[in-house]
Amino acid sequence: MLRHDEPIDPMAAAEIRVLSDNDSGAVARASRSWANALPAWLDLAHEGSSVFLLAVVDGSPLGVAELRPGRIAEIRNVGVLPAARGRGIGTDLMHAAEKRCAPATAVRLRVGLDNPGARRLYERLGYAGTGELQTTTYEFRDADGHLRSATETDEWMEKRLAGLL
Repeated sequence: MLRHDEPIDPMAAAEIRVLSDNDSGAVARASRSWANALPAWLDLAHEGSSVFLLAVVDGSPLGVAELRPGRIAEIRNVGVLPAARGRGIGTDLMHAAEKRCAPATAVRLRVGLDNPGARRLYERLGYAGTGELQTTTYEFRDADGHLRSATETDEWMEKRLAGLL
């Protein structure tokens, strides 16, 4: 298992799999913020309302994505650890999530107006902005476990899946 400060082999391929209870320890060690979110993720997965995908390289979780199935599926909470960004892990997670969307006719996601890097990724993958903005205030536990509040404005993006699957 890689330590958080250990260099990542740029040629190692990521395995994308569904998050399971067995991944809890590795996910918690990979990121404090992931450790704080993990109980809620597992609750949603056990309820069947979400599927969480995990990108793993050499036994270490490096990225996550949440898929909420439906006629129009929603991808949420896509994240790649900073040391692993730019290696295609986000792209791999998105492709894996899209493949699990059937029989959805489209998939939607929100991207922060202050996150142009993520927007470029989604546009490169065929997502288009809808012009529909949403401002959300929410609470979360930071990496040190403190309860914080944040407000962000996102734009919905959508990709039609007809012919993709």
